[in-house]
Amino acid sequence: MKTNSKPVLPLVVPNSGRWLGNDGTWSAFDIYIGSPPQQFHVLPSINGQTFYVPIDQDCERYNITDCGSGRGVEVFKSQASPGFQPDSSSSWNKIGIYPVNIGTGFGLTGNGILGFDTAGLGTGASSDNVQVTAQPISAYATTNPWVGQLGLSQFPMNVSDTLAPHSFLSRLKEEGHIPSLSFGYQTGAIYRYTRVPGSLILGGYDQSRSSMPSLRIPSTSDIIIGLQSVVTTFPNGTSTKLLSTGITPTLDTSVPELWLPTSVCDAFATAFGLTYDNSADRYTISASAHNALQAYPPNVTFAIGSSISGGETINIQVPYAAFDLKATYPIFPNTTLYFPLRRAANESQYALGRAFMQEIYLTVDWERDVFNISQAVFNSPMPASNIVTIKPVNSTDLVSTNNNNHDTSEGLSAGAIAGIAIGALLVITLIIGGIWFIRRRKTKANAETTETAQVDEKHDHGDGAPEAVDHYARDTKAVIGVAGTDAEIDGREVPEMYAPMPTQKQGYSVAELHGSHDGGIAEAEGSPAIYELPTREHTH
Repeated sequence: MKTNSKPVLPLVVPNSGRWLGNDGTWSAFDIYIGSPPQQFHVLPSINGQTFYVPIDQDCERYNITDCGSGRGVEVFKSQASPGFQPDSSSSWNKIGIYPVNIGTGFGLTGNGILGFDTAGLGTGASSDNVQVTAQPISAYATTNPWVGQLGLSQFPMNVSDTLAPHSFLSRLKEEGHIPSLSFGYQTGAIYRYTRVPGSLILGGYDQSRSSMPSLRIPSTSDIIIGLQSVVTTFPNGTSTKLLSTGITPTLDTSVPELWLPTSVCDAFATAFGLTYDNSADRYTISASAHNALQAYPPNVTFAIGSSISGGETINIQVPYAAFDLKATYPIFPNTTLYFPLRRAANESQYALGRAFMQEIYLTVDWERDVFNISQAVFNSPMPASNIVTIKPVNSTDLVSTNNNNHDTSEGLSAGAIAGIAIGALLVITLIIGGIWFIRRRKTKANAETTETAQVDEKHDHGDGAPEAVDHYARDTKAVIGVAGTDAEIDGREVPEMYAPMPTQKQGYSVAELHGSHDGGIAEAEGSPAIYELPTREHTH
């Protein structure tokens, strides 16, 4: 870890300026992997823990022009690259073949070859870019995800009984690159003005991208909210309630869609003129219905709280343009207009994906088990960045000096302030009591000495004989903390974060990467340290 005396500041992850995706158009960020560096444009993943990029051989099975470029793979060695090339990296250390395990709760499956390599943020190794060595890399051969991912989870990977590498976010904090296990994220919106790019801050957030009010919700793993109602309003004033009974979806970057109960999906379909495509399991929209919605675009208002009813809430307004998406191969054979809406099989699949997240600013503080959600700010021009540090949970200065009025996770709650005041009063009382007690004993000892001198006048006070001394040890500690909350909303258990189970295969081919898993264990050479995962049941 860095030992300089300067304060550790948040990291601004460079936005690449690229807009990518086969299920919409999303703002990407720059990362690099390998020696020499191979550059990728990736999307943030709340549930992922490391770097996930398509492997070079995966594009061989698709008859797509510029397959690699469309998946966020940059030119490498002056040639178009189809994906990550492990054999071209001198720092690559292969482990084996493992499931990717991003979006498994939504039926997304696929394998990747896992290994360690040098990796960092930005376009390549430089004094301005952060780099880590021996970082787990998942080079996958699957269409899900289509574009690479940058994991933002705090939890370690569960590769095997003897291999559990820390997440990328955790390593950044451990090595002194960021102040805390936290991040601020705004997805970006291609339909706003002249394309507003996404923003990703590690160890803090950009206050300029977040509006007031904001809503703080407790959570220990998945970002679960209470969705209390959904209402659509057309320009003529006509409103329709699409969701009237509250549910508890997650905010999930693994998917673009809204995953909602079938009855709610039916209400959306009626209000927007959508058609359900059984083969693709998605809702499409005809050209005439699309033109009508563009001419008179409705807004959709999501009422969000920390529970399915009552309490503090916030309204997030999402324009129709956020849902006006196109999907391409392999979702549809040809480019197709579709509405990002999916029928959830059960309540564990309820989710609001990237389309919704275009209109919010999300701040996640893993150390205090809380997150903040607010309406995103869009202006032309966009305001100058105002980066605020989220202090570590053990910091003695938890309140940010950047802005004391914004309700963020680094601020102290009223209960915490009261606890500090009581603790300080108790410490002062103990100190005063201790001083009084010592002075009382000392006075008593002096009185006894005087009495002894009067009885035995032959005692020599200069004889150098040691005198008895009473020692009183006082260990006073001021503990400042914010109590974590086990994030259950209305009795719903929080799902466990990504923990891949490996296979025994050591070599790999494209066919093996696409195949099934035998559930064996593949261990890397050596005996790395063992880290325990949180003891939660995996519910995905």
